[in-house]
Amino acid sequence: MGKTNVILKQHIENLGDAGDLVSVSAGYARNYLLPQQLCVLAGKAEIAALEVHKEKIRKAAMKEKERLQTLAQRLSELVLPVPVKVGQNDKIFGSVTSMHIADLLASQQIVLDKKQIHIESPLRELGEHTLSVNLGHGIHSSLKIQIVPETIH
Repeated sequence: MGKTNVILKQHIENLGDAGDLVSVSAGYARNYLLPQQLCVLAGKAEIAALEVHKEKIRKAAMKEKERLQTLAQRLSELVLPVPVKVGQNDKIFGSVTSMHIADLLASQQIVLDKKQIHIESPLRELGEHTLSVNLGHGIHSSLKIQIVPETIH
């Protein structure tokens, strides 16, 4: 199998930082990195331009990291109320999923993918729970949620 040289546009876990010239398998570059716009192919012109743009790429990555650290701070201070339908004896119907939490965060102008929210075990009880959130760039945060009975209007 062939290897392809690419220049990373952002930090990728276990691969490199933004602006790094790395060698990856051709399939990984073609099927994942290029469609996700995480890299550019490294030809002679791109390698020469890399030296010029390397500082610009690193500054953009640092700005993104600062934004994520601010978001991590905001998430760690937040207690998110999660209304759920309950039956007798405050028994929850179903469980609270990462998709529910992502939707509630979106209503508060915090956009996260459900895959970034890690739930240890199914949330089937009322009360306060702490979840971990992986924001990328090696930044993790905790998120407290308060599962409360849904009020009927």
